[in-house]
Amino acid sequence: MKKFGIITLLICISYIIQAGNEIKIDYWLVAGPEKINMPAFSDIKDIDGNTFSESDLLKKFQVQLTDVYPKVNESFLLGLTNSIWKQINIGSDSILLASTEKNNILILANYINVDRWTKGTINITLNGLYEFYLDDELVKSKTTSDLKSTKIDVTLTHGKHKIMLKVLTADSQLKSTCSFDYTDDYNTCNATFTTNPLRTKNINDVMNGEKLNGAQISPSGKYVIIDFSEVIKGSGKSKKYSVIYDLMNKKNISVLRNKNISDVQWLPKSDKISYVSEFEGKSEIYLYDFISGTEKSIAQNIEDISGYNWSPVESYIIFSVYKTADKPGDLKRVYEVEDRLPYFRNRSFLFKIDVKTGTIIQLTAGNLSSDLQDIKPDGSKILFSTSRVDYSEVPFTKQNLYEMDINTFAITPIWENKLNSGNTQYSPDGTKLLVQGGPECFDKIGVNVTEGRIPNSYDGQLYIYDIANKTIDAITLNFDPSVSSAYWIIPNEIYLSVGEKDYENLYKYEVKSKKFNKISVSVDVINGIDFSKNQPIAVYSGTSISTPNKLFSLDLKSGISTLISYPGEERFANIQFGKNEDWNFVNKSGTTVYGRIYYPVNYDATKKYPVIVNYYGGTSPIERSFGGRYPINIWAANGYIVYVLQPSGATGFGQDFSALHVNGWGFDAIDDIIDGTKKFLSSHSSADTANVGCIGASYGGYTTMLIQTRTDIFKTAISHAGISSITSYWGEGYWGYSYNTGAAKYSYPWNRKDIYVENSPIYNADKFKNSILLLHGAEDTNVPVGESLQYYLALKLLGKDVEMVLVDGQDHWIVDYKKRIQWHNTIMSWFDMKLKNQPQQWNELYPEKNL
Repeated sequence: MKKFGIITLLICISYIIQAGNEIKIDYWLVAGPEKINMPAFSDIKDIDGNTFSESDLLKKFQVQLTDVYPKVNESFLLGLTNSIWKQINIGSDSILLASTEKNNILILANYINVDRWTKGTINITLNGLYEFYLDDELVKSKTTSDLKSTKIDVTLTHGKHKIMLKVLTADSQLKSTCSFDYTDDYNTCNATFTTNPLRTKNINDVMNGEKLNGAQISPSGKYVIIDFSEVIKGSGKSKKYSVIYDLMNKKNISVLRNKNISDVQWLPKSDKISYVSEFEGKSEIYLYDFISGTEKSIAQNIEDISGYNWSPVESYIIFSVYKTADKPGDLKRVYEVEDRLPYFRNRSFLFKIDVKTGTIIQLTAGNLSSDLQDIKPDGSKILFSTSRVDYSEVPFTKQNLYEMDINTFAITPIWENKLNSGNTQYSPDGTKLLVQGGPECFDKIGVNVTEGRIPNSYDGQLYIYDIANKTIDAITLNFDPSVSSAYWIIPNEIYLSVGEKDYENLYKYEVKSKKFNKISVSVDVINGIDFSKNQPIAVYSGTSISTPNKLFSLDLKSGISTLISYPGEERFANIQFGKNEDWNFVNKSGTTVYGRIYYPVNYDATKKYPVIVNYYGGTSPIERSFGGRYPINIWAANGYIVYVLQPSGATGFGQDFSALHVNGWGFDAIDDIIDGTKKFLSSHSSADTANVGCIGASYGGYTTMLIQTRTDIFKTAISHAGISSITSYWGEGYWGYSYNTGAAKYSYPWNRKDIYVENSPIYNADKFKNSILLLHGAEDTNVPVGESLQYYLALKLLGKDVEMVLVDGQDHWIVDYKKRIQWHNTIMSWFDMKLKNQPQQWNELYPEKNL
């Protein structure tokens, strides 16, 4: 009896536990029903001996469910009827619809929310035929109308998921029960059903859907070419197209969807467009007058074209031809350091097309590539440059800049053997050049750093160069933001897109008064901007922390921005974001280090949250953009507090701050990250100090590898494409030694062992603390995969907690659609395992093997 009682008690306990892991759907959002008929001759057997059945009727009835997020009282087009979503409760007798007819179509919708990665089973009983969709993917079809229960195994990532059933009725009443079961492994998932579509951001929001790629405004300021792409969910395939938009009447007037055309651009004077059409390996340039609808071929049978530019007077076109060198054979003599690169022997030369006759003439030849810099406003001359290797001086290249008379081909050197190169454009009157380069572009003229510091060559500066008397004005000498791009269209006004802290802002420089004026824009980060030649108007695209790419017009006189296009508006209407705020601290040198915090949705200051610390640690700040390869909003949506900081050496904070990047491998930036994280944790009581992780990539991956040898505050870390030995990266990476002409100027393995050895993670592996995940593209040419391989080996031999995941077929960036999603899931599952004690997704992705 005693034994029987114990068994009974265990059975009861088991039942209680199981019952606690089941949630039921008590209501559905319902659209319909809509009566549909069987097709003619459905009772006649086809050539295979089959008749058209109700299951065929369900399958063949197509309805748009993708990117539809049902909401109570909103409309939905079902067949020919504009239906309204209604919330209908399931009665105690399981009746959903008390009265219906056979062969009616209706759509059921609901949402399931989980607070972690969860595996479970959807149990559906429904006396009709149906197709079951989870997040727009068809998962299961039921082709009979019985009330037999169907079990559907599902895997849910953190967040809200859409469930939809396309139902074909078979009886006078529609009965349904539905539940979600999960095991004790996921008892912290807090699963709930709801009819509220409001959700958090996920990786599909970054990868899929229609996106704005860029825009160009016509010379008159009346029209805009807008470039779009649409990535198809699940396949990763992309469709690209361009729209010609009427800015005054606010409507599209033409759409270009031919996949064989590219490089669509406005002519410089008239509101006409040109583009390149590809056919059988050759290119043809067309002129298209979209107002009259006429098209004209300008030049045909061009091989290896790699870009073209119209002369300002529209009488000729300059284009580049990219010639691929012959393969060297099985054995290759390497003539220069850059000759290691497979494309170093390829060359690019300039050609001219006479628009009236179509005649093509080659303008440049020789052993060096020619790069077009600009065309003089009156069309009389072009500006082009060449560069060559010179190992006698850092940065080991020298630039020549030439002006060519377009009629006589006579060449006048502007400068020769220039040590620090610059990108140039003519002033509106053609007498001066606007030069964009680093602080040392013209020796010390543009340098503004504390004595003893070396300026950061990646900190963009602007100069005005007088062609006749060769005088130079360093116009950004005392301007802290880093110049990304510049536009000199009006004689007294230069417009600059600049990196300013973690923003990308717009400024106007007045040439006469030498003053900078900030122009207000409607985004945090400008992605691109274009100016009308003849009107004070521009168009720009950009993002913000919680907003994807939008396109605006900008009235340069009033400063008013007007929204033109927001392709993600409907798609992102149901996405909610947690709050974010700036958080700065003063480092050991007395300098303010800027940062920001992302909080989870529904953040509760009385609770504890795991923390992810993110940084680049190189020379570019982490901008306040929406997407990117490291989507911070998604990390926060998964229940993490994310702290982003811009450590010493970042551009956009002034030359003195960015100079700390030079020969700064393993010094100030790492100190800032450790110091800042400690101060952040001590001032935020909701941050779980026992569960803090960090992540960085490339130079930031190096920082991550090394930081785990310097502190134990990070329970775990993730390094993508990190550098474990500065020496091997310097010697083997495609751009290792050239990058170090800026990042480690005048420093080499033989004269700065304190950098190349003492501050390389591999030589500090014995000091490693806690754990790390090493991620690397298996075909990375920038930071060779050996950097992670050797660090993994060292940590394994030392018995450290290390894992490594190599992404097959990928270079420095993970760009393949499916691999990008898997890579993202790897990052999230590692943090969940280490910081939340939730190893299930990691174990699912990478189960143990007895090797």
